[in-house]
Amino acid sequence: MNVRLKNQNIRFKITQEELEKLLIGDCLHIDLNLLGKNLIALINPKGLSDIMESKLAVDERDIYISLIVPPDHVQKLADMGRSKEGLQQKIGNLTITLQVDLKSDKRQRVDKA
Repeated sequence: MNVRLKNQNIRFKITQEELEKLLIGDCLHIDLNLLGKNLIALINPKGLSDIMESKLAVDERDIYISLIVPPDHVQKLADMGRSKEGLQQKIGNLTITLQVDLKSDKRQRVDKA
């Protein structure tokens, strides 16, 4: 998983193998030590809402960036096939993107009818 923060955008880029883990309900996470704190990014595929949500939490040692994704959104990402766009959700002035890295994606592109 790769997480990119830029302007008012958060992009979570995953591999095809990580997508398969999300499809069976497994969470993904990465840890990075950053200036004495642990930056922990995770994707939870068991969201109960009808939209993707991003949460930020900070404590004395850790900074958490979470993406909570409803299972039907994970399935939609899988069903769209090879796609540069992925899924996007706009919340206020923040845009959240979840996409499969094209370098690892062996799925066929699904043409829009």
